[in-house]
Amino acid sequence: MALRDHPEILFIHHTAMWYRKPFFRKLSELYNVKFLFTRVHDYNEKYGIKIDTKIEGMEGINYKLIKNHFNIAFGAIKETMGDYDIFVGGSWDTPQDVLETLFYFLIVKIRRKPFILWREDWDWKVKSLKRSLVKAFAGFIGRNADAILVPGTRHMEFFTSLGADTEKIFIMPNVSSIEHSKVDDENKEKIREKLGLKDKKVVLYVGRLISLKGVNYLIESFAKLADKMDYVVLIIVGEGKRKEELELFVKELGIEDRVYFTGNVDNHHLGGYYLLSNVFVLPSVTTYFADACPLVVNEAMYFGRPVVTSDAVGTTFMIKNGENGFVVPERDSDSLCNVIYEILSDSSLEKKMGKNAKKLIDEGFRYENMIEGFNKAIKHVKK
Repeated sequence: MALRDHPEILFIHHTAMWYRKPFFRKLSELYNVKFLFTRVHDYNEKYGIKIDTKIEGMEGINYKLIKNHFNIAFGAIKETMGDYDIFVGGSWDTPQDVLETLFYFLIVKIRRKPFILWREDWDWKVKSLKRSLVKAFAGFIGRNADAILVPGTRHMEFFTSLGADTEKIFIMPNVSSIEHSKVDDENKEKIREKLGLKDKKVVLYVGRLISLKGVNYLIESFAKLADKMDYVVLIIVGEGKRKEELELFVKELGIEDRVYFTGNVDNHHLGGYYLLSNVFVLPSVTTYFADACPLVVNEAMYFGRPVVTSDAVGTTFMIKNGENGFVVPERDSDSLCNVIYEILSDSSLEKKMGKNAKKLIDEGFRYENMIEGFNKAIKHVKK
């Protein structure tokens, strides 16, 4: 089916997270896009945000919040029968997502319209019946989609391993909306003074305090690091159901005077913490889920900080060992301790890594890079 020169796009996504809004705005300037958001209330609860009937920052953009019945977005399924040229979307995070995506796919294909899949999956090798079924479904949709958008090479490898054609997979990197401002520099000094961190080296974690993030391994590694370095502290930013357990673990290890739990910090104030830190650590672990493509890695690099992650993080493709950070085996507190020590004990290495991290973000992880990946997918399906 021939497409119009200026195709109309039906774009279905879970919600409009703060870091996606600039991307959605830019897309709406380039294309005739209708956005449908199907899981707004779930994400409100998960991230503590408030989206009701209107989305701040999406003024002037064609979007609709879809109400769910029995946890299924029937309204979005109905919209796939309407007037558009290209479909973008697809998910299998929940059984309801699987059912919806199957309907989207069948309707779009029956109507002979291009189906573009946008996913962040990578193969974290969990062996279970549930995981096998999800991979089978992902393989079916991936092989039969007209194009696939993924955030990085690790995610591309996942879909090619399931039989998807490499030529139809396009990298559309994830991008954070965080920006460095004068306020960040001021906040950095305020935090330093408030916590009494003069002449201290700072290890930073930002994220939810849940099992997936493996923060207990970071605390364990920090206790070992504290025995080697008496001028280092750990700042843990975030909330979650494991917070009390982690605070108790810190006390058991006798390092409570060197570990700071800040609770949640507004996105507009995070910059001060990144600037204050000497190294950022994300020690995620593999459960049924994996850390698909956490933006805190982008943010730390944007502020010129070396990054250490476990190999259970989907953004390992961004890290070059010894160049802008390190990737260590998950659940390995000894390796985590060793590479953090290597960075903090060598100021020239820390500075070099931070500079390389910042360069990576500036050159490849901006909203224009997202738009470029999206444009390539549209061009591909228009052939």
